[in-house]
Amino acid sequence: MDTLIKIAGIAVAGVAVTVLVKKSTPEIGLALSLFIAIALFAAGFDAFRSVKEFLDTFIGQTGITREVVVPIWKTCLIAIVTKITAELCRDAKENAVASGVETAGAILGLYVVLPLFSSLFELMNRLL
Repeated sequence: MDTLIKIAGIAVAGVAVTVLVKKSTPEIGLALSLFIAIALFAAGFDAFRSVKEFLDTFIGQTGITREVVVPIWKTCLIAIVTKITAELCRDAKENAVASGVETAGAILGLYVVLPLFSSLFELMNRLL
């Protein structure tokens, strides 16, 4: 909860400053938006560490192989980075670039989970 309050405070203060700066110098406003996005990501990074530790414990206790969990983890990270990047592009009024980023993120997400699909198909072939 403390982390969420910290993130909300950074976001609200950052947006207020960014809106004021963008009126006179849009380029600096965009750079400030990027800096705020990085700061928010850094503020929530401890949560990522906790999730990774949980997944490592989960893998150890259940016997699930890393080959199953790692693609899911990577896909989640790709989705987060894609979302942040696309929104920053939209903030810069670059909608075509934002759409390109989203498309590339979707393709990379599918690419990362290909080993899972391969394992699934092998399992289905063995069962049939």
